[in-house]
Amino acid sequence: MTPIQHDTAGEMAQPFDVKDWKRGEIEPIPGLSMPSVAVIERDYPNIHARFTALGPLMTSIGNGGKGINWKTEHEVAALGALNGVHADGVAKGMPKIETDIDAAEVILMLAPETNGEVAVKAWEALSKATGREHKHLALPKEDEKIRYRDIQAQPRKIISSPTWSGIESEKVCYNAGYTNVHELIPWRTLTGRQQLYQDHLWMRAFGEGFVTWKPPVDLKTIGVVKDRHPNGNKEIVLNFLTPHQKWGIHSTYTDNLLMLTLNRGGPVVWVSETDAKSAGIVDNDWVEVFNANGALTARAVVSQRIKQGMVLMYHAQEKIINTPGSEITGNRGGIHNSVTRAVLKPTHMIGGYAQLAYGFNYYGTVGSNRDEFVVVRKMSRVDWLEEPLATNTQKEAAE
Repeated sequence: MTPIQHDTAGEMAQPFDVKDWKRGEIEPIPGLSMPSVAVIERDYPNIHARFTALGPLMTSIGNGGKGINWKTEHEVAALGALNGVHADGVAKGMPKIETDIDAAEVILMLAPETNGEVAVKAWEALSKATGREHKHLALPKEDEKIRYRDIQAQPRKIISSPTWSGIESEKVCYNAGYTNVHELIPWRTLTGRQQLYQDHLWMRAFGEGFVTWKPPVDLKTIGVVKDRHPNGNKEIVLNFLTPHQKWGIHSTYTDNLLMLTLNRGGPVVWVSETDAKSAGIVDNDWVEVFNANGALTARAVVSQRIKQGMVLMYHAQEKIINTPGSEITGNRGGIHNSVTRAVLKPTHMIGGYAQLAYGFNYYGTVGSNRDEFVVVRKMSRVDWLEEPLATNTQKEAAE
């Protein structure tokens, strides 16, 4: 079963009010009043062969995204010449994806951002929907194809793509919504415009038809731990935020040799000067951050840029260096997710209603936990847990 997708015809499945088939209000119709249903055939003896080859649908159907599609026969043939093709089996004749470089080349060849010819085709596909000419945004770079060895040598500027709403230009800074304004491309909303009001049954029921501020939800994660495991230092309660960082994101980490020459490395949390002073914390102190969900250890960055009452930990900080043990758990300190849990918001589950329909990495039940609070305190003892393994084993045996 798959959700009713954004940027498909299904996003208009329930344009008025929600009808619940479980209550007999409407028939259970896949893709209309319930999730879509697709039959998946598993070919278990050939899983590896399929996993290491480009699939045949790229030739028969093509590629696409955000509601537009284009043909890719030429790119598939080029990948076959670049990566080689399988000689026999279920993947016979299909380009190989046997190495990490093969996989990188597949992405670079098929993506409009790194293949100018594909970018032109993608803009032409969008023109069929808008009735306007857009390929001029990529036409100057139609012959440009970025390969793995190119980006291995140095960073490369990508090509404007209809997947995004900004453009890559030497004259215009990248900003969201640029093509909607200057290319007259409708916003992907119910009205085709930017919307401030959401006239949907669920949004109205939650009182969120307009942008609405609501106080944080009490997730009951502080009272059960605060002042229950004292270490001699003052404990303060702060709102815990986990934004994207400046130098890395997701699997693009920052504890590499270049970045370690510019910053302290290892996990850090940012606190305001006021909160740090109240807790007896100075810049670079080791602190422990915890609640009922878990605990993490990090060094404090004391900054006037941080608002009083909050603590900030850039997400996806790696666990490569500088990770001592937690005074509470006795294990190595955790990560930003250690003190949070995913609390799903019902209005993120709206389907079949234009911009509120699900899209992978686009719109849905995201884990942006902004209601979480944590206890922050200075650590009294930094234990790197570097005892010989034999010592730990003997200690456990004695116990």
